[in-house]
Amino acid sequence: MTKPNLSRRLPPLLALSLLLGACSQAPSTPTTSAPTTTTAPVSSPAEAHLGLGEAGVLPGGAPINQDASRNARLGPVTVPPGKGLSAQAFWGDLTSLVQLRVLVLHTGTGDFGLSTARALLRQNGIPFTEVDTTATTLTPEQLRSSLGVGLYSGVVLTSSALTVQDSSGAYVSALNADEWNTLFAYERAFRVRQLALFGYPQATPEDYGLRAVPGTESASTDVTVTPEGRSVFPDLTASALPIRNAFNYPTQLTPVPGVSTTPLLRDQAGNILAATSTAPDGRERLILTAAENPNLLHTQLLGYGLMQWLTRGVHLGEYRRFLQVDVDDWFSASDVFDPATGQVRPGAYRFGAQDAVSLRDQQSAIRAEFPLARNFRLAQAFNGFRADPAAPNTCAPDSTVKDALSAVTKCVAGSFDWVNHTRDHFLMDTMSYADSLTEIQTNFEIAAQLGLPVSRQAFVTPEHSGLGWYSPAPGTPKQDFGLQAGNAEMLRAAQDAGIRYVASNHSVLSQWNPECPNCGVTSPLNPNVLLVPRWPNNVGYDTTTPAEAAGRYNAVYGPRGTAPYHDHDLSYEEFLGSESRLGVLHILNGTAWPTYMHVGNQREYAPGRSLVTDWVRAVLSDYSRYSTLPLNTLKWDDLGAYVAGRTAYEKDKEQIVATWDRNTNLVTVRYLGPWNRAATMYLTGTNSTQGSTTTYGGRNLTRMKVGALGALLPVQPR
Repeated sequence: MTKPNLSRRLPPLLALSLLLGACSQAPSTPTTSAPTTTTAPVSSPAEAHLGLGEAGVLPGGAPINQDASRNARLGPVTVPPGKGLSAQAFWGDLTSLVQLRVLVLHTGTGDFGLSTARALLRQNGIPFTEVDTTATTLTPEQLRSSLGVGLYSGVVLTSSALTVQDSSGAYVSALNADEWNTLFAYERAFRVRQLALFGYPQATPEDYGLRAVPGTESASTDVTVTPEGRSVFPDLTASALPIRNAFNYPTQLTPVPGVSTTPLLRDQAGNILAATSTAPDGRERLILTAAENPNLLHTQLLGYGLMQWLTRGVHLGEYRRFLQVDVDDWFSASDVFDPATGQVRPGAYRFGAQDAVSLRDQQSAIRAEFPLARNFRLAQAFNGFRADPAAPNTCAPDSTVKDALSAVTKCVAGSFDWVNHTRDHFLMDTMSYADSLTEIQTNFEIAAQLGLPVSRQAFVTPEHSGLGWYSPAPGTPKQDFGLQAGNAEMLRAAQDAGIRYVASNHSVLSQWNPECPNCGVTSPLNPNVLLVPRWPNNVGYDTTTPAEAAGRYNAVYGPRGTAPYHDHDLSYEEFLGSESRLGVLHILNGTAWPTYMHVGNQREYAPGRSLVTDWVRAVLSDYSRYSTLPLNTLKWDDLGAYVAGRTAYEKDKEQIVATWDRNTNLVTVRYLGPWNRAATMYLTGTNSTQGSTTTYGGRNLTRMKVGALGALLPVQPR
């Protein structure tokens, strides 16, 4: 049923986008966006740069525009009266069955909480249905089937009262009293949990047992997890969690008959910013009184626990975290940026034998220092044209060895994953089939001669060339002409060489799928090739020392740079802090995408130090300060296979129906697509020996094929 246009939406808030502009061999460029509020427009171009993270900075970015978060206001809400309709329709022919799908109730495309709900559910691969409560009347028929099966196993409210403003500016709920009663009756009948992503503590439309503490509202605070909160956020550490650029309402408990409230997060004054609450009718609810946004650190850190609580740890899809780092151009010489002159010296540095031995030891030290990354392994994308296959296998070559790096490469080969980057590093935008095949196959032959354990199905093209992102004329910036403008002959050669997975650039819009953040992209020129996006960062390709890295960055974004952004030149420590916070956010969003750097960044500029391992250590230090969830590192062949499986699931999941019997804790899964094929399915919270099962965060994640005949799996709810 369609509703009349009864209200206007609240101004969108915190509509921040993680937009990275970067090229393969240059710092990423900060992206300008329109302001996210109509009441406080941006006053200067610098303020238009969006930011994120603990300190509110984007790579190359200034502090974010705080006006959007300051306008993230809610308040006492009036619930429109209904017609007094009874919810008795729920009580006929109900079952103990619910489908593993989440209902998202929102107030339209401008709803500030909608992007958060979408992001958290997509990261976990959880199917969901959105209902715009300003346009659709909520009825029992939307919530349970004619056979008495509940259609949703969890409910997300973008704000606790689904707040909009009427023509006078007063806060009203988009649902009337009948609709709220319908929703509550459903949640009670099917034991479905409700998550409010942002809420003003009040008694309507229902009371959580919390009240705001006047005068404590702010856009910045720190919170810690309470002892009781560890049942919801078991992975979070005792460190204070920073909430930045997000308006929040600190609260205190208030006695409410029949309501039991458990604080989850408290600020330094002891005020509550998140709590679970049991309603008088037994329904379970969780409310956050700080605004959320998927590009903010606190939202991503809380997201895993929130989704597990909402679904009781049983849902379609899966969530894991990854630390993948690619380093391009092993064996090649590196350009070097001179911070004193601002000039680049072409080919001025070549990664050396001692650098390689030290890098192996630095990697081992990182594993020992950070148990959460105990299987961390750098992936080296190599160009074999300068390698000497006849070099001896030794980590201590003497002066008689023609190419010391080749000798040491043989010695440290087992320490890294190796990925084909072509023999000569020629751009492949217009390369012929024959030349492309020669570049790939010859490099594989060199790998075999050197004894490199190379990933055979993965490939990194030089500068992500051949994928439709190229310079239209010499000396001009690269442009995104789309994957259709790529090199089909190169892709055909790659396929014939056994390649199935090709690295793409996440900063190029056509080379990743914003609607499916965990999906690879099937090449439109060759359906047998899957593109796996890689994250750029601001460690310049032509930098080998801290002075060069900071100087390169400041030459662009410092006050005297080509794109002035900061009010001072950043020190190396400040630069590294900004970059590491972005790296942490990439980890938290659950994608398996590698961050890519370049071989000059691996120079041992001081004993046991390199720009690459400095970045890795900074990321791991920031991450482990807040979370105890382990980080996965996969070899490229395994990474490609994982991305292929997750991509297949994401494309099929709307035709996968999973029904959970709450009485028996058995889940029936069926694929409703073509009868003669099976779909890839992920199920979290299983207690099954079927398929392939991995344990992560204390939960079993099962991957298996499922067809029209279906499968029956036992589950263990939290």
